[in-house]
Amino acid sequence: MSVTQLSQRHRRIWLLLGWGMVVAVVVLSLIPLDVDLVQNEDKLAHFVAYGSLAFWFGMLIEGRGRELRIAVAFALMGVALEFLQGLTDYRTFEIADMVANAIGAAFGWGLAQTPLRNVLEWLERLISALTPKP
Repeated sequence: MSVTQLSQRHRRIWLLLGWGMVVAVVVLSLIPLDVDLVQNEDKLAHFVAYGSLAFWFGMLIEGRGRELRIAVAFALMGVALEFLQGLTDYRTFEIADMVANAIGAAFGWGLAQTPLRNVLEWLERLISALTPKP
């Protein structure tokens, strides 16, 4: 099963989940958060969030060039959100967050170049195997 076959079967669901993750990252980046974190602990959250986005959309998009553009777009989204945070009185602008976002997006892109890019295919096969046939 190729990515295009996934597109025909469940593309809307996968894209909806992906765009839901994008919305979650944007909202969580811009709302006031009263969370006590160890210094720089949030960098791991940035890395995981942007890595997940780049990996998720990297699984859905064919072509190495397209996947790379998606990762760059997410890294740039992280830069934009940091600047927006700097405009608020309840969030802070941090270059280190932008770096963590970019490294995470690059890592997610890298994962999408491995056999792990077939996770959605494997998931669909599992669902199909567990679904009773009429």
